[in-house]
Amino acid sequence: MARITLLRHGKSENPQAGFADFDRALNNRGQKNADNVGKMMMRQKMLPDLVLVSPAVRTKQTYEIASQNWSDIPMEFVDSLYEATANQLMYVIEERAGQYQNVLVIGHNPSLVVLLNRMVGSTHTDNNLSYFPTCCLADIGFEADRICDINPEDGRLLSIIRARSLDHHSL
Repeated sequence: MARITLLRHGKSENPQAGFADFDRALNNRGQKNADNVGKMMMRQKMLPDLVLVSPAVRTKQTYEIASQNWSDIPMEFVDSLYEATANQLMYVIEERAGQYQNVLVIGHNPSLVVLLNRMVGSTHTDNNLSYFPTCCLADIGFEADRICDINPEDGRLLSIIRARSLDHHSL
């Protein structure tokens, strides 16, 4: 089964005059949530074959913290992920991860939540998929062996994990 896992960056500092959105860093909660998500992914054996990351500061930090105990997983910073539409995001996934079975994308809304709904819309009836908060992870499975063989609109939501729910579980 091929999988695409979408992870929104952790909670970042509030926007400030004179500072670019691109340069916003994670706040303390965002750092803690990224650590919890990374540990949960290890514990649940959800580690990807490839990680694609937006180059914004908060997504880089989310990746660095979440992956600190992962080993030997290739990662690419992809400039176009920062302001990508859902279509552009899917294009990047197909272009960069086609030969892989499991890819993790660390990026931003609204493209992540739009793509999530597009991928599982026909198979998922939970209307709550419009709520994709910071450090939320969605794991989507496909009836194919590699990303290049999937039909992007026939995904099945395997799990959705909101970081705040991990605060109450032992990691």
